[in-house]
Amino acid sequence: MTLLSSFFAKPTFIIEPIGSERAEDCERLHGASFAFGWSKIDFENYLADAHIVADGAVAENRKGELGGFVLSRLTPPDAEILTFAVDPAYRGAGLGRRILEKHLENLERSGARLVFLEVADDNEPALRLYAREGFKEIGRRENYYQRVSGERRAAINLRLEI
Repeated sequence: MTLLSSFFAKPTFIIEPIGSERAEDCERLHGASFAFGWSKIDFENYLADAHIVADGAVAENRKGELGGFVLSRLTPPDAEILTFAVDPAYRGAGLGRRILEKHLENLERSGARLVFLEVADDNEPALRLYAREGFKEIGRRENYYQRVSGERRAAINLRLEI
């Protein structure tokens, strides 16, 4: 592999727990993924909370670049996925699936038996991913998410038994 090709090579990611030292990275990825992103302070608070399980995709060959992350609140036997984001540069290549699968393993190992989440009804890639992992629709909240344009979208409530 030449120096130039190694510079442009896609990174290899390791899925591992992340802490508050990743708050700024999470803020950046969240802002690139959602119309109204959470702040660094929001992430510092969540990532320091003992009830939060957080996993991230950390690049091996790019100084620990964060390619995606997921945060859940764990209150056994339940867990709720609070947010999940993948860097737009790495979407569609299976990174999100890898992060979610490892995260669900970690939740189960920590005592979760039911996992809940909400996702916008127009977020087709996320809905497909959750369906592949076995999540089932259990409800709907109309006009829950607001877009920058002012448009409102429904939230689909999902549950997974693990």
